[in-house]
Amino acid sequence: MSSFSLTDETAIDVLIFWIESSDGTISYSEQKAVQDVLSSMKYTMKTFNQTISHLGALSTEHLKEVEAEAIQYVKKHFSDEGKRLTYQLLYSVASSDGTPSTEEKKKLEHLQNELGL
Repeated sequence: MSSFSLTDETAIDVLIFWIESSDGTISYSEQKAVQDVLSSMKYTMKTFNQTISHLGALSTEHLKEVEAEAIQYVKKHFSDEGKRLTYQLLYSVASSDGTPSTEEKKKLEHLQNELGL
């Protein structure tokens, strides 16, 4: 278990980072999509940016643990509709700069399987 405290909002933030960073960069269109999605969910960019700053300080191994824990958090705490909406928002972020990359597709498929979608 990591030392990272997950809530509904931070779990989504972690998963957004997980998808966004698949290709090693975060494009302007991805950043804009994140801002739009978080705003529509009544979440804040401030919390997202704090979460990202925290994640950036983690080792690769610890980051993978937090990402896996975020998936399990969503699986345990979100309704079926919440899981579906989470997947859709992550797909939206992955698609914001065109077609999801191969790595993004792999992660989205993994998420679908984990959440039973």
